[in-house]
Amino acid sequence: MTCWGVGNILVRQVDLPGLELAFWRLVLSSVIYVGIVLARRGRVTWAQFRACLPPAVMIGLWLLTFYQSIKSTTVTNVAMIVSLSPVVLLWSAVRRFGEPVSLKLLALVAAALAGTSLVLFGSTSVPTWSLRGDGLAVLALLCFSANMALSKEARQKVGVLEFQAIVWTVAMVVVAPPAILLSDDLSFPGMTDWLWVLVLLAVPGSGHLLMNWAHRHVRITVSSMALLGAPPITMVGAALFLDEPIRIAQVVGGAVVIAAVAGVIRRDLQITARHGTPTA
Repeated sequence: MTCWGVGNILVRQVDLPGLELAFWRLVLSSVIYVGIVLARRGRVTWAQFRACLPPAVMIGLWLLTFYQSIKSTTVTNVAMIVSLSPVVLLWSAVRRFGEPVSLKLLALVAAALAGTSLVLFGSTSVPTWSLRGDGLAVLALLCFSANMALSKEARQKVGVLEFQAIVWTVAMVVVAPPAILLSDDLSFPGMTDWLWVLVLLAVPGSGHLLMNWAHRHVRITVSSMALLGAPPITMVGAALFLDEPIRIAQVVGGAVVIAAVAGVIRRDLQITARHGTPTA
């Protein structure tokens, strides 16, 4: 979550437009992870490819909408909206993964939603706020939530490095057509832009690697709620480096969100202590 919270700030710093940034980020990711798998003499089977195809498509669509949104509105808003995955994933937690969802968990999710609403309300007076950008962030939320559920399923069958190699390569193919057709200039980036893309791969990209590894070990109710820990980091970073002012409502909302996440983690520890660690 720390990687993703910092990564939201880094995306805004890159001069490349959203479409171009998404495409070249995926090109570099696929080259590196395919290279790692080949260097380790790993192999990808057709069954593994099929398992990874759905989350790969979703992550490609997420990158398209996420990068466009973060270039269009406040980074705090984007971070908060995309972090609402726990609400979208509650149904999957119960129906697809058989995880316990109690009234206490629903109350914690409701509290997190209230905190998020305060942050969003506090952002509407910020000059960089945009309704279009917030709308794109909602689309990014839906794509990312689908990716979380599908990635957890795929990771039961595929190693994390093979998963990364397949997902980033397929996502690059998904992003390529809109990037070619809609971008103003998809020419090879300069050295400075490549350095920024490499930083994105190292920081938020490491967040993806860690989350994909964790999918085999952590309940999706916990991993999705942990997403709510990233926006407060983004909010502070946006104030320090992007001159986005922090409103009192945002501070209160961020505190509520962090408290709700802490409550979910505490609840999960209690469940694990009583019943073991069924994470699949």
